Amino acid sequence: MPKAMNPVKDVPLYLLLFNSLAALATEVNGEEVYQFSSRTNNIAVSAGGRVFVATENFLYQFTRDLKMEVQETMGPHREGPCLEEHGCCSGWKDTVNVNKILVVDEAMQRVLSCGTVRHGVCEVRNLNNISQYHRDKLRSVASLHPEASTVAFLVKAPTRSYLVTAVTSIGQSTRFIPDTCKGNNTYYEGVLGTIFLRNPKGEVGDAAFLSYNVGEFGDAVVKLDKVHPVELQYVQGFQWQSHIYILLNANTSGPEIIHMEIIPEGEKTLQSFSQATLICPQGGERGLRVLSSALITLSPSQAFVATIFSRQGQAEHTPLCFYNLTQFNGCTTSRKNYFLTQNVKVGNKKLQPIPNTAVFSHTGLLSVSASVVRDWIVLFLGTKDGQLIKLVMDREMKLIRPLVLFELIEETPIRHKVVFDTLDSNHLYLTSEKAVRRLKVAICAQYTSCTACLSAQDPYCGWCTLQKRCSFENECENSNQSAHWITIAEPIDSCPRVAFQPLVIDFSLKNTKLFTVTVTGKISNISKGATCTLRNVRKKEIICTGNYTTGCPCRLTDNIYTQLKNHPDPITIEASVEVGSWNVSTSVMVHNCYRIATTRLHNTPCADCVVWGCHWCAAEQRCTATPSCNHTQFCPQIVEAKLKLPSTRDLQIFLKHADVLKDSNTKLSCTFDGESHMAKWINSSVVQCPRPQFQDERRIIPVNLVYATNPNNVIDNPNNITVYSCDVQKPGCVFCTSERICTEAVVTSINPLRVSSSGRTTLSIVGSDLNAGSSAVLHIKGMSDHITVKSNNCTIENSTLVRCVLPDSTHGKKTVCLVYDSERLCVANRSAVLEYVNHSSITEIRPTVSWTSGGRHLTIIGRNLDVVKEMQMWFMEDATISTECSANNRTWICVSPSAVGRRIPGNYFVSFCMSGSQKERFPVAYHQDPVFYNFTMTTEDKTLRITALKKKDNLQLCKSELEIYVWRTKGDPVECNVTEVTEDKIKCELFTSSTSVSKLQVKIGKYRQTLKNQSTRKSYYVILIVIPVMLVIFISIYCWATSRKAKQFSQSLNSQMELLESQFRNQIREGFVELQTEGSDMHLLHDYGSIPFLDYKHFAARTFFPESGMGAGAPNFVRDPIVTASQHAPGKDSPDDGFNVLYNFMSNEEFLVNLIHILEQQKDFSIKDRCRFASFLTIAFHSNLVYLTRVLDHLLNDLMDRSTAQPKLLLRGTETVVEKLLTNWVSLCMYGFLRESVGEPLFKLVLAIKQRINLGPVDAISGKALYTLNEDWLLWQVTDFKTLKVDVSFQLNTEAEGDNDLDSNPTVEVDVLDCDTIGQAKEKIFDGFFSKYGYSQRFQMEDIDLELTKDGENQILKDIDHSSHVLENGTKQLNTISHYQIPADASLVAIRRVRSAKTDADSASDLYHLISSHSEFTETPVSEQGKQKFKVKEMYLTKLLSSKVALHIFVENLFRSIWNISNNKPPMAIRHIFDILQTQAYNKKITDPDVLHIWKTNSLPLRFWINVIKNPQFVFDIEKTPHLDSCLSVIAQAFMDSFSLSSQHLGKHSPTNKVLYARDIPRYKEEVKDYYRQIADIGSVPTEEMETFLTEESQKHENEFKEKDAMVELGKYIQRYSVQLNSKLENDGMQDMNEGVSKIREYLNGKSKCGWE
Repeated sequence: MPKAMNPVKDVPLYLLLFNSLAALATEVNGEEVYQFSSRTNNIAVSAGGRVFVATENFLYQFTRDLKMEVQETMGPHREGPCLEEHGCCSGWKDTVNVNKILVVDEAMQRVLSCGTVRHGVCEVRNLNNISQYHRDKLRSVASLHPEASTVAFLVKAPTRSYLVTAVTSIGQSTRFIPDTCKGNNTYYEGVLGTIFLRNPKGEVGDAAFLSYNVGEFGDAVVKLDKVHPVELQYVQGFQWQSHIYILLNANTSGPEIIHMEIIPEGEKTLQSFSQATLICPQGGERGLRVLSSALITLSPSQAFVATIFSRQGQAEHTPLCFYNLTQFNGCTTSRKNYFLTQNVKVGNKKLQPIPNTAVFSHTGLLSVSASVVRDWIVLFLGTKDGQLIKLVMDREMKLIRPLVLFELIEETPIRHKVVFDTLDSNHLYLTSEKAVRRLKVAICAQYTSCTACLSAQDPYCGWCTLQKRCSFENECENSNQSAHWITIAEPIDSCPRVAFQPLVIDFSLKNTKLFTVTVTGKISNISKGATCTLRNVRKKEIICTGNYTTGCPCRLTDNIYTQLKNHPDPITIEASVEVGSWNVSTSVMVHNCYRIATTRLHNTPCADCVVWGCHWCAAEQRCTATPSCNHTQFCPQIVEAKLKLPSTRDLQIFLKHADVLKDSNTKLSCTFDGESHMAKWINSSVVQCPRPQFQDERRIIPVNLVYATNPNNVIDNPNNITVYSCDVQKPGCVFCTSERICTEAVVTSINPLRVSSSGRTTLSIVGSDLNAGSSAVLHIKGMSDHITVKSNNCTIENSTLVRCVLPDSTHGKKTVCLVYDSERLCVANRSAVLEYVNHSSITEIRPTVSWTSGGRHLTIIGRNLDVVKEMQMWFMEDATISTECSANNRTWICVSPSAVGRRIPGNYFVSFCMSGSQKERFPVAYHQDPVFYNFTMTTEDKTLRITALKKKDNLQLCKSELEIYVWRTKGDPVECNVTEVTEDKIKCELFTSSTSVSKLQVKIGKYRQTLKNQSTRKSYYVILIVIPVMLVIFISIYCWATSRKAKQFSQSLNSQMELLESQFRNQIREGFVELQTEGSDMHLLHDYGSIPFLDYKHFAARTFFPESGMGAGAPNFVRDPIVTASQHAPGKDSPDDGFNVLYNFMSNEEFLVNLIHILEQQKDFSIKDRCRFASFLTIAFHSNLVYLTRVLDHLLNDLMDRSTAQPKLLLRGTETVVEKLLTNWVSLCMYGFLRESVGEPLFKLVLAIKQRINLGPVDAISGKALYTLNEDWLLWQVTDFKTLKVDVSFQLNTEAEGDNDLDSNPTVEVDVLDCDTIGQAKEKIFDGFFSKYGYSQRFQMEDIDLELTKDGENQILKDIDHSSHVLENGTKQLNTISHYQIPADASLVAIRRVRSAKTDADSASDLYHLISSHSEFTETPVSEQGKQKFKVKEMYLTKLLSSKVALHIFVENLFRSIWNISNNKPPMAIRHIFDILQTQAYNKKITDPDVLHIWKTNSLPLRFWINVIKNPQFVFDIEKTPHLDSCLSVIAQAFMDSFSLSSQHLGKHSPTNKVLYARDIPRYKEEVKDYYRQIADIGSVPTEEMETFLTEESQKHENEFKEKDAMVELGKYIQRYSVQLNSKLENDGMQDMNEGVSKIREYLNGKSKCGWE
């Protein structure tokens, strides 16, 4: 029921409650994040800053920093597509609540939340505390289907407000209606409308609230034209000024936009309805869909909408287009469409995007949000691979800068628009698939200088001059003063900067000895008192200081000037200006012209000298501090190099400002890649050199001019002029063939296409003519990269292959381009696209089972594994036990390590190390190595078929894992081709007719087993004859030896007899006391919490296929009965005609009954086939239990007609299909009764038996116990024992340490026995720990050690260690509590095992605990020698009786829950079966009441209840141990004896299992007779009532089984026996069905050729 709205003062209670969950909301890299357990649906933020997030089934309320205040459960909710469950066209079930509407209404201080459940009604919740809410009654406000869209937003008009909702129609003509509901009037299709103007005011529950047709609203609804059926998916809606806009996709046309003018009367608002089709040239018109949109408001009269499209659903085509909304307002209609307003059809026009706007291109765009910051537009784009991209644009839509603001490590899609913090525009909320984050809209602090801050072109950031940092405007003091905060609108030179003159140490500075310091940029007036300082950065010395006025004169001393003159070039000087606490400084490189000649010159020595302020002597080619030489103001430099035409033998090099060189007759040389040739002056601007002849005609050649007398003097070459090494040149051509014709280097592919963002991957570039240059560089540029990253580590392998080592880079797709030698620009035909990914993870390994020896190939599946360079698998995180893995496309293959020496079977885990960093671990179950014990051979058509027989196991081997090698009498072994693998045999074939096989070897991974031919073992028979002879000799010698000890034995006989008499006396007394006091300890049965019932489908799977154990080997459609899509019965429109014929025939009762009879007549139709057929039949018609029941009744009547000779034997076994079918049918129909009435008593009995067994000693090896119900499992050889209490503290460093409810070192007090092994004690300790602290901290016991602190020393307790007792035959006794002499009230510590070392227990093959495996008697400890105790089994039979007394109350509660009838209403299934039996007895004139009693017993207790009692694992998710099974067998026998009519005659030699409940059986028999009598008195169940019950059962568990697959399995039997079936049908006059049988056979033959589904 909805909760009343109480005052907001309750909110702190929720804060206290949910602050304990703060671990979910953590600060990661400056972000606040909250992780959800289900998918997110919607997010909304209130004006006060509260954040509301709706996920599937939950609604959350957060503070601004994502601290959770309230969590509300919204689902699941049981419902269906009808208003009422009864008579609905589709079954009701628990339905996930997908939120469709989440709107904050500030005016009413409430939150409107609407989902897909409860037929689209809304809940109105308190804005300050969402746990206070009212639920409205109006249906269909939100869409009722998860895949149908809903858009809702508030619109403010001058006099009132509207809630605009646009909902996808789910009517009878849509794809959202279930097939069973088409044409059915029970289906609820919602309100006949698609766009509504609703009233958001009023009280919840009033008729006016959320209405669209009450009062002044008129009829404010837009309907669809039924003549033109269409599916509309609404994407977004918003209000701009007095206009309403809604964007949508129509499956018949494309993306559209709707416009309405806001008018106070809702009906008149709809009269302004118009629509337009959105055109985006970059996306084309076919298959275009709008994904997201964002409103951009530049002024009250100017607004745009940015829209993301997808083309044909492909992530590679997601263009971004912009539309001017003012062009659409008031547009006229032109053609008819599918909308109706007041029954008038609305037309449509086309809306073109804004022309000449920069359209951003990126793959995988999903969402767009927008904000306007001063004069800039900022878009936030979410992508398919988890990137949040920020675009900065100016008012003319020109793209200024794109960058990646945030990346999700898990790379999940960002489908939701970002939402901005209403109180802080510098933050936004990013909603991903299962998380919400609070992020900064910009990371201004990453820019450390004013230049970098303004160059970033981020409108959110500016330079704070007082604080000297890049920041948000509100983070800067006095930012309202323009000089204190500089925005990107201002030029770079607005940055405060200190400058000084001169910037060179030359002769002029010698005269003035003065530096003048000035401050430039946008700063406040520097007040008086400012000082300036120049410092030598390298020497950290002050050069000079001065006082600032309009400038700051800074004078040098003679000493300082001399130091500067002698200082090596260059000199880094820091200039700073300070006034009060404010200062600004700049470091400048100053050149020393006196020392510049000694510095290393570049390719422009003259230009560098002049620019630095020094003087260049052209003739001497040197830089000086004085203009004493013939210096020049303009530097000679190379301009161009051309071949002299028509001859191409000479190369002309053009220069400028070279007059001084020509006039001084300077001799020059041309250098070409290391070769030199003398240059000839043509005139003052041209020199000529012979064109070099290169041996390898393949490259771009750099050209330089040097002084002929000194090659170190280089003429300026600022443009790095190059010449082609071939005659003919064309743009982009860098390669010349031997014919001297220029060809192009082309990149055709790269490998790999995806790499890790961590870099160091070698990229192979494949193409033609790739050896174009002497060296290659790879340029890498992405959308979000500010600069082009280069890889200089490239190797030109040959003309078709270049290899480059990739650097680190950000996640995303990049353009890579190959550049040669001195090239600067990329060429298109040498470019390719490379994708960087930043996170690889493993999600699954297959299979999860291995054998002990290891060597099984495990397939590793995950995300982005194709970029992993190497992978290792470790066993139990032990790096010494590791295996290498190999890549296989996008998966990896690892070989399972060996587990020899460890406990088998056992559950372990393997760890994976990927590329040396990431580590993940997964569980792997280890079983014993497969056991092969024999092989047989047959020959046919020169083919030798070998069958290797093996024990059944759970390894699920496949053919590819097996290798079989055959040894013949002569020659090398030959591999045998494996053809078939089953649970118990392996078949292989050899192309030979010879059967001379001496042995064969089976190889599975690292495991090998050799089998010898039985015929070669004749020599062993001789040994078998010799052994008995030797045994007789040994016995004779033994008797002679023992006769010598007879005299000694007679002397000790008397003393031993006295000891035996004393022991008998004590045991009898103890037995008497136990019988009188037993049962008082069963109050120790702890609170068992919730009962772990198996659900319906898994209960059915284990009942139908009990041979599959816990379900691991069940057929696919039963092993995992849940299907992902509904499997309806085939209809006429099904394209699979063969299956339709099969279904129709099996739905024919006459055909099905005849089919079963014919199959049962076949000799090779085994009992296993009959049981499986019955189970397949039950699954195939589970959705039609009424029909299945009719078939069952028919078959039962036929069976009874055939069993007239011995009617008492009817239904006793499972030899026919109907008997197994009856078992399955009763199980399905009785599941509800079993769970409601019998489940709890049965579960209590199982727990009580387990507790009873653990009260006394339990042998760890054999499993026998002192307290049991079964004599075969009685531990009668036990020595004295006593109970000890121990205190155990846990120091495990588990995750629980962070929990406030759990101490960091929890302790428990546990009762253990002194004869318990260390392993048994650990089990009891951890049972006590889990029952006290819960099961949230699970760990493997083999990972935990017990430590005993005694006398100040710590000792690790182990089952086997160096102190273990060893018998003469080498058998080791497991260590016990008494072995370590642990006293009562001792303190133990549970610690985590540091390393999993191999222990003696792992390798020991012969161990014992309380009884030796070689003797029936206990081995006496050394301390008890001399007083050997005799044990007689019969002395301990009283333990069986005491256990029976202790468990008696639980057994009786179980029995009476079965045969007691509450409210005079027995289960419907029992009444129905008993009615059939009663009718048959009457028809057959059977008057003996015993016959009917036996029939009832065989059909119900024997067929169902015994199965349940003996196999509780069919009902509960528990493990049944062999000892528990033996005790349940005794109880099940007593239960069955209660239904028997024969009298039991028991004596002293009768089995104890029968005698144990002998006194109780007569009383139970009377209760059973009363039970049968009460059911008979109730009378028959009406047919209608029975059919209603069966129909409800079918619908209740609809779509839980793969019925089609089961039907195909039935068809296989028809295919297998089609010949016999056709013959029998023809003889019985049913020839018309033969054609159908043939179609079924053809259908199944066809499926077998293409592979079964």
